[in-house]
Amino acid sequence: MLVERARTISELSELIRCVHSGRGGVAVITGPAAVGKTELTHSLAEIAEEDDLEVLRARMCVPGGQGRRGLFEQLAESLRRQPGRSAGTFAGEKPENPDGAYALAGGTVAENPLRAAEEIARYAHRQPLLVVIDDLHHADPDSLDGILHLVRACRTARIMMVLVASDCSYEQMPLFHAELLRAPHYRRVRLRPLSRLAVAEVVAESLGSEVAERSAADYYRYSGGNPLALRALIQEWSSTRFTDDAGPETARGGTLAPGKVSALAVFTSLHRSGPQAMAVARGMALLGPAAGLDLLCQLLRSTPEDVTRHLQDLEAAGVLDGFRFRHPGVAQVLLTDPDFHDLRELHLAAAALLDADGHSALRVARHLIAADIVAEPWTVAVLRESAREAAGHNDWDFALKCLRLALRGALTDEERGLVVSEFLRVGWRQNPARVTKHFQECFELQQKGHVPDAETLTLLTIFLWHGHVEDAVTMLLDVADRCADGPLRTEIQTFLDWARLSHPGLLDRIRRADEQLLNRLLETSSDSLRPLTSLSLALCETGHANVPATAQEVLADRRLTGDTAGSVLQSLLYAGELVTAERWAARAVQDAEQLATPLARGVHQAVCAEIARRRGDLPAAQQLAERALTHMAPRAWGVALGLPLSVLVAVHTARGHTERAGEHLSWSVHPEMYQTLYGLHYLLARGRHHLAVGQYAAALRDFRSCEDRVRAWGLAPPVLAPWRLGQAEAALALGDRSEARRLTESELNQARGRHPHVRAAHLRVYARLVDRSRRREVLTDAAELVAGGRDRYEHFLILTDLSRAHQEADDTARARVTGQQAWHSAVRCGAERLARTLLPESAVTAGEETPVMPRQRLNTAMLSEAELRVAELAAAGETNREISGKLFITVSTVEQHLTRVYRKLRLSGRADLRACLATKAGVGAGVPEHCAPGA
Repeated sequence: MLVERARTISELSELIRCVHSGRGGVAVITGPAAVGKTELTHSLAEIAEEDDLEVLRARMCVPGGQGRRGLFEQLAESLRRQPGRSAGTFAGEKPENPDGAYALAGGTVAENPLRAAEEIARYAHRQPLLVVIDDLHHADPDSLDGILHLVRACRTARIMMVLVASDCSYEQMPLFHAELLRAPHYRRVRLRPLSRLAVAEVVAESLGSEVAERSAADYYRYSGGNPLALRALIQEWSSTRFTDDAGPETARGGTLAPGKVSALAVFTSLHRSGPQAMAVARGMALLGPAAGLDLLCQLLRSTPEDVTRHLQDLEAAGVLDGFRFRHPGVAQVLLTDPDFHDLRELHLAAAALLDADGHSALRVARHLIAADIVAEPWTVAVLRESAREAAGHNDWDFALKCLRLALRGALTDEERGLVVSEFLRVGWRQNPARVTKHFQECFELQQKGHVPDAETLTLLTIFLWHGHVEDAVTMLLDVADRCADGPLRTEIQTFLDWARLSHPGLLDRIRRADEQLLNRLLETSSDSLRPLTSLSLALCETGHANVPATAQEVLADRRLTGDTAGSVLQSLLYAGELVTAERWAARAVQDAEQLATPLARGVHQAVCAEIARRRGDLPAAQQLAERALTHMAPRAWGVALGLPLSVLVAVHTARGHTERAGEHLSWSVHPEMYQTLYGLHYLLARGRHHLAVGQYAAALRDFRSCEDRVRAWGLAPPVLAPWRLGQAEAALALGDRSEARRLTESELNQARGRHPHVRAAHLRVYARLVDRSRRREVLTDAAELVAGGRDRYEHFLILTDLSRAHQEADDTARARVTGQQAWHSAVRCGAERLARTLLPESAVTAGEETPVMPRQRLNTAMLSEAELRVAELAAAGETNREISGKLFITVSTVEQHLTRVYRKLRLSGRADLRACLATKAGVGAGVPEHCAPGA
């Protein structure tokens, strides 16, 4: 890469040609590392050989380097390789020294470099020579003496010498360079990196004018004109231009993105710049954006003059642009260099310097983490502060690293209480299973007064999550005794309101321990009624109708935490407000902070799974529950495992896969789960499974257990835990019709029984208890309550019973039509397997034999995911506005999707669409966008 080197080559070529006339010369080539000095000597060697000069080459090595050979040993070896040389001495001559001690070609070289230089000069009288010595700055004093002796011989011998050295050689060997000034025909050439125009010329020659016009500026910006780095960047582009992966420059975008190969090229340049320059570069990489002259001098324990000189050298080499690397990947290569032996010590030193200089705790902590050392008291405070800052940016992994390192320090009890409690709080969000080993220590520290009361209140949720209820009660009472009338009273009341929604069994334990204190804490004034208090009270016997409005008030609170939001969403579920719950679940996804951890994502998808199950979309519920469990291991879920596990048990039971439901029931669950609302979910799901497999007595026990808990906790919304429905079905299966009638009539006669979903389910059971003459009327009313997608699974069950009722009444035509409708409902909710056992074969066969062209079935693969989702909802009978609400898109977007679907499948309208998609198993809404895996 000899662009911009033509004038230099011309001048040095003239010196080479003068050698034939008996006049030797000396040229010194200097410049930053990797700017093409060695490549220039290769070009000069080719010119010399064309002019019949023999070329002798040698490279000086770092003192003490492995495989080091002396300068004149290398020259002798180079001379022996010349064509026509004898093995003994110079061609056609007899050795003047009989023992051959100083003969260059005699197999050994004398230890006296001066005598060796004389013999080379003597040989040059017979054959003109070009002697090239590279990396002169590594030469030892004896070699320098020999070189100077050879330089003096150039006055009368036909020798052209080319010496290659770095810029630092002027400081390392000033006397040597001063002597060179007296040499004949002396030339000094200092090479510089390529200019912008030269870089554009090289890029054009290698990659074409179009690429050069588009990207030459980027090539110069990242290479600084350094030929080695520029060549590596071009090679990176050439190796990736024909791949689909994004490389240094793609044919599509034409944007240069430097890679590891070019970073290694710059790293090579740094190595060639010498150990001092490499030390400065490592300091730059270590300090990063904080790098400056003062900090570099302190870190490297060097003078400003020395550091400045090396910075200037690196900038001249095209490596630096001010106090930053031109190539973005060089710092990482420097910091991962295995030869960087004092990296940890320098990281610790950098941390101390940055802390003293007032930099952010987060920046200081990154050096402490890299050093893996917590040796001084100040480091603990920095690590704690940086952990809080990292958690504020949702960088939970780094926050945990800081706290783990802090725990290894020599801490006082007060400091350990703070660090352990913070570790529990941060670690629980990232992976709840990893913090359990610190529970006992944290509890003991809190009891000794080493955990602040405010911090203790935040830990109660974590203790309850893992079932440490007694410890949580003890800690709460300890704080409440001191703060019942203090500034933390509001926080204590907020926690109790949350517990009343999520862990209602906790209140009974607190009441048994100190009923008077609990009553005082739960007191509220009418003018300052807390939203969570309102919501928890609304879920009691008479206030459930106020849940939607109260929940929206709570969710609109900007101070709402993710934990509270989850409880509110569940409250909406228990009040049967599924549409509102879906809407707020979608809003939660838009808040990245709320779903920034595996814990938050897992719980969110578990709640979405329960929403889908209650809407009767069994495939979506199953998929969401399974995805929720992928975010955390079962043990990490703690008592909350009951939520996704109950969904899977209920869904598999409803779909007729009782064996798979049984597998999930074999999972180990925490005993304290049954004191939470998650336990209610689990008991109800297990009870329905017992009903499905004929274990009616066991089912009745589970439903009665639900009743006991709901009554003890004072919760009443029927959709929270429809235990009466389960008890009625179990009693009916056991032959106790009077008990089944009592339970269903009791529910239907209450105001809360008017909820469409609950009333429809109870009417379905009640229809089995009334006279046949009324049965069809009752079931028809029930079917109307859940029509339109309110609960697809319940709609399927009701239509199945209605078909049988028509058959019992000898209304065969209606029985057949209703049976076919029941089959289509089963397909929409994903319960085909169960439907095959409940419906007559004629209904299933008629439903499956919907006339459809094979081509139309296959062409659904042409649809995008969004188009297919809209098509399935439209085929299920949803209106455009209903589809818009479920998928959180505009009505106009729905219409556009449907237009494209009709065009792609060549359909005339919804009737054809329904026929085309009817045979696809589990047609339905699928997984909502806000519950997708990445949500």
